[in-house]
Amino acid sequence: CLVDHQQTSQMNPAINPDNVVGVIDHHALQSKTIVTDRPIIIDIRPWGSMSTIIAHTFLTHQRRPQVNVAGMLLCAILSDTLNLQG
Repeated sequence: CLVDHQQTSQMNPAINPDNVVGVIDHHALQSKTIVTDRPIIIDIRPWGSMSTIIAHTFLTHQRRPQVNVAGMLLCAILSDTLNLQG
């Protein structure tokens, strides 16, 4: 999955678009959004961080992320939301 972006201009050149199976993002769709030949999973929500979407997915599946994963999600949430102020 592409996370935190869906524009081809932001993709690492090493990523083959044919291998993308999903997008998890919180940014609006804009120009150069990835186009695929087959259906993929798309989860784009107007939330403060894509990490909030991932954390929400853990909760809805009644799963608890490992401590190191939870820490990385928290760091990304704090960064994207300007320490929960933005």
